[in-house]
Amino acid sequence: MKMWTQAAVAGLGLAAGIASADTLELSFVQIAGGGGAATVELNGSGIQAGHLVHAYASGSKAGQQFATFCIEVAQTVGGTAVYNIVELTQAPVPGAVKYTQSQADMVNAIVANAAAMGWIDNRLQADAGQTNYLGRMGAIQAAIWEALGESIDLNSAATSASLASAYNELMDAQSFNPSLRINGLRALVNAQRQDLLYVVPLPPAAFAGLGMLGACFGVRAVRRR
Repeated sequence: MKMWTQAAVAGLGLAAGIASADTLELSFVQIAGGGGAATVELNGSGIQAGHLVHAYASGSKAGQQFATFCIEVAQTVGGTAVYNIVELTQAPVPGAVKYTQSQADMVNAIVANAAAMGWIDNRLQADAGQTNYLGRMGAIQAAIWEALGESIDLNSAATSASLASAYNELMDAQSFNPSLRINGLRALVNAQRQDLLYVVPLPPAAFAGLGMLGACFGVRAVRRR
């Protein structure tokens, strides 16, 4: 099966015109699957893991929903809050120690590999009707937490078998490509809420130009058996 992934393009993040001071007002909806979401043992406790569904609370997209992943376990999601859009290395907030560039790169590689496998797209969205959707989203989340220094236990009774199976598929050393990237990946940070992943959208002009510049920018196909 042939999946397409866009190689990281230097400078397109700047073209998007999103600065670290930009904000989004979001309302938490639910974790995908609700009570049926996958679980993982994280730092010694069983916890739900998966796609976190939010709705834009203001602006031109008010009411529209999107799903994302958590990059901070010290706080919780809930209610409506305003988030700043920053680089992953400026998260977490609060936090005197920020994520390193190597941690940020690994988080990006995880979601990029998931995209190459067809589990999510390059905006972190997914087809909820795909095989093992909840397990796959839980596996992506668990891998992100692990990349950020948290401890997960796939063999624990608190970890869903569907998540463990998908995690092993995603992080298989023989197929995982640490150089893959999703362009525009950023952090959404709020001092009272869990920090989240977000992909800064390209402006229409940039999308129009990609058709002609794709060969130059190295758009390539990734074939998986």
